[in-house]
Amino acid sequence: MALLLLAACGGGKPAPVQPVRTAAGAVQGFMQAVADSNLATMATLWGTSKGPAAKTGQPPDYERRVVIMQAYLRNESFRVTSDVPVSPDRRDLQVELRRHTCTWNVPFVVVKTGDGSWLVTQVDLTAAGNPARPCLEGADSAAQG
Repeated sequence: MALLLLAACGGGKPAPVQPVRTAAGAVQGFMQAVADSNLATMATLWGTSKGPAAKTGQPPDYERRVVIMQAYLRNESFRVTSDVPVSPDRRDLQVELRRHTCTWNVPFVVVKTGDGSWLVTQVDLTAAGNPARPCLEGADSAAQG
C-alpha cells in the first residue's frame, strides 16, 4: 500500500527531461511542471548556463527554492506574452499568470547552456503576488503584491 501511495504522489525515479531547444519552450515546460507539482522537472528546467540545478546541485539549497517557486507560480492558466533576446545566450520573457480574479505579469530570464538547451535562470517572484493573500476582485494586481 505504501509503495502504491508513493508512486501516486510522484515518488520514485523521475522521468528524464529532454533538453529544451527554445527559451519559450523552457518557460512553458517549467510552468507545466509547476502546474503538475513536478519539483524534479522544475529542477531540471531551472539552473545556470553551467546546467540544471538538479544536475549541478547549485545553488546548494535549490530544492527549497524550487518549492518556493512552485508555491508562488501556481496558477489557473499562464501564457508567454513576450520573448526578447538580450544576447545570443540570454532571453527575457514575460509570463502572464492568472490566479483567481487577478492577472500577474512575471519576468523570467532564460539562458542557453553549453549543449544548446535553454534553462530558466531567474524568476521575479515579487511580481507573482503573494500566494497566501486572496486576490481581491477588481483590485490592481500590482497593489496586491
